[in-house]
Amino acid sequence: MPSNTLTRPRGRRLAALLSLLLGAVLAATGALFATSSAQAVETGVWYNIESRHSGLVLGIRAASTANGAELVQWNANGSTDQQFRFLDSGDGYYRIQARHSNKVVDVASGSTADGALVQQWGDANSTNQQWRVTESGGYATFVNRATGKALDLWEWSTVKGARVSQYTPTGGVNQQWKLVKAGGEIDADLVVAADGSGDYTTVQAAVNAAASGTTILIKAGNYKGAVTVPSSKTGISFIGGTGNARDVVIHENRCAACDNGSGGTWGTSGSASVLLQGANFTAEDLTFANTYDEAANGASQAVAVKVQGDRMVFDNVRFLGNQDTLLTDSPSAATVSRQYYHDCYVEGDVDFIFGRGTAVFDQCTIHALNRGSTTNNGYITAASTEITNPYGLLFYQSTLTSNAPNNSVYLGRPWPAGGSTTARGQVLYRECTIGAHIRTVEPWSDMSGLAWEDARLREYQNTGPGATVNDNRPQMSSGEAANHTPQRYLAGGDGWNPII
Repeated sequence: MPSNTLTRPRGRRLAALLSLLLGAVLAATGALFATSSAQAVETGVWYNIESRHSGLVLGIRAASTANGAELVQWNANGSTDQQFRFLDSGDGYYRIQARHSNKVVDVASGSTADGALVQQWGDANSTNQQWRVTESGGYATFVNRATGKALDLWEWSTVKGARVSQYTPTGGVNQQWKLVKAGGEIDADLVVAADGSGDYTTVQAAVNAAASGTTILIKAGNYKGAVTVPSSKTGISFIGGTGNARDVVIHENRCAACDNGSGGTWGTSGSASVLLQGANFTAEDLTFANTYDEAANGASQAVAVKVQGDRMVFDNVRFLGNQDTLLTDSPSAATVSRQYYHDCYVEGDVDFIFGRGTAVFDQCTIHALNRGSTTNNGYITAASTEITNPYGLLFYQSTLTSNAPNNSVYLGRPWPAGGSTTARGQVLYRECTIGAHIRTVEPWSDMSGLAWEDARLREYQNTGPGATVNDNRPQMSSGEAANHTPQRYLAGGDGWNPII
């Protein structure tokens, strides 16, 4: 980047003239930004992004977590809505992710106009969310892949709350940003790397070596092999090393009916790729999968993750499987495992979120796979919540998607696990966006002799093409809903509140 000693122009007209002048100079001298973007940022590190022009930092207006919230500048105050990290999109481009919302910086509708809205939006890895980061003289510039425009302080403002927009690259100081580590970089105790560059090459080896409270950083790679975090090891954290959940995949391919090598079969619980029993576990930015191939080998339960510990947190985690993907369990009928899933993706077909645990799915995507039927492509839930437990599965402000035909997927069915007479199931879909794949007339089904009407299956203020109200779709009252918030589900007797 050429040195810039210009004083602040008055308004866009002068900035445009400067842009033309600089463009002519740069056409003769070479590319505007010559330094490789690979040297500009580190993934896995949280930054404050400080304007060279104003000294203020990037943030999200009003610390909103909503799609469409505007990018602004503000004085640095240590809040997480002012902290960003870079997710590698390949080809020298990055997404810029806000820490408080997990959404990424986005040019609205991919507009190529100068001054177009720059906002946060859910991460789709689309080109209008990808930025080339170029560093020179200790300052970085960000140029959008879709629009070719640079991140820019609109009208050269130095005012708190001023909007951050895009504009033709000029090299001006209002397009230059200092990356200041926010103290949120991953502080790992152990590192797992498939290429041998860490402390261990397998996840289980790291768990075996870990003491309670250990943070395990897992670098990009595919890690095949069952993993168990036993109840004796509490406070363990698995953190994906890139911030992109797709980059770190922990998987196995057992199924319930598969030979376990000891003269028997794995069974449903034993098929789990990952078993999490230690309390206060955290997972971020990675994928858990069961890769058993139903199409080639026949339908069978094949669990990706079985969760039994209490106070478990999953943030930006993908759960992949077919039948019985995610078992939200508890150690016994007399105990309750509380689990919080934030900004997660869960995929499967039959009963793919099931069990007796208490689990909140907050702003998650629940994706039902197509099994090839036009009328029954499976069931999202099979809750076996004990009748003494008021809180089972809560889907809060989440999105239900599918590639299955319209009107072919059930919201769920109650599971009397092991023939239990005390498991009645509790499920609430609250303020969710429900796709057309959900059966509108009758979305709940009986299971193993237990009528769905005898379970606690409810909806509340859902929207979308699959969100019909009728006699077969019981709605929760506003009075009941006041006691069925994410906080109420998770509080327990100790007031636990992991809500992000």
